[in-house]
Amino acid sequence: MDYIFWGFVCLTLVGVWYILGLFIRRSRMRARVAQFRSGGLPLFNTSENRISAFIRNYRAGLTSQYFDLSGNIESGDTRPGLDSDEVERIMEEQNVSFDKARLIRQQQLMARNQIDPKTGMPLDPKAVTFG
Repeated sequence: MDYIFWGFVCLTLVGVWYILGLFIRRSRMRARVAQFRSGGLPLFNTSENRISAFIRNYRAGLTSQYFDLSGNIESGDTRPGLDSDEVERIMEEQNVSFDKARLIRQQQLMARNQIDPKTGMPLDPKAVTFG
């Protein structure tokens, strides 16, 4: 009968230790529960809207040797991804590679902002540069 008493005491101590641990770590547990509620189980969230924007860009072929998206995908990057609509439009209209389409898009943005795409210097006659 003595072993039943000591077994009960040990189980009580383990339970108190567990509850004390939960109480101490409650802020971390709240964050994990909130993350679980918002994201759900990763095994069951395979719908297209839950897939990272970088995965969609990678599947669309918007990656190259010089602009590799695999690091973003592996790290679980949650940023909105690339400006893929403009780049894809340039690729289709001008029949160029992904890298060339990115260059053309960047040059268009620079020209739109009064910057010479070839030199990177401002086109504003009032601009002052040192060098």
